[in-house]
Amino acid sequence: MKKIILTLVLAVMATPLFAQDAFEKMGNLKNISETVVTKDAFELLAEIDMDIDDDGIKAGKGLLDSLKDARFYSTSNADSAKKMIAMANSYISSNGLVKLMSVKEDDQLFSFHVKKGSNSKKVKVLVMVIDETMNAGNPEALVMKITGDIDLAQISKITKMINVPGQKQIEDATKE
Repeated sequence: MKKIILTLVLAVMATPLFAQDAFEKMGNLKNISETVVTKDAFELLAEIDMDIDDDGIKAGKGLLDSLKDARFYSTSNADSAKKMIAMANSYISSNGLVKLMSVKEDDQLFSFHVKKGSNSKKVKVLVMVIDETMNAGNPEALVMKITGDIDLAQISKITKMINVPGQKQIEDATKE
């Protein structure tokens, strides 16, 4: 009986570890572009001497202080795009992320998922998926994952600051 309980406990504890690896594995797929911005980079950016009287800069600095990491994956290879989208969807489902919104426009599917944070206006994890695999002429995909104590009202500012693909969709999704 003790062996069964120990096995169950280990299986439950290991599940989040396998789910976390989905994004690291995504970067190992062929034909995938990967950008990872670490907490150290955000801390360095937050330390840059800025005009702190500007409210926009104050908000941006506060956001930088709250971020742990940001990961961006993109491809225009149809097979890699399908694998990347499947991995992202698996991560979303296995980690209990909630879909905030989804939009279908022409041959593009856009979805925005979150894991609740320290209060009702903040999230721990934000995952954005842009799936254009239905577009036979240009089957692109973009997956973004940002972790920290994230104020959704500020997220478009940071993605604009680091100039990531999908910026327009992020800005539209986070409008107040």
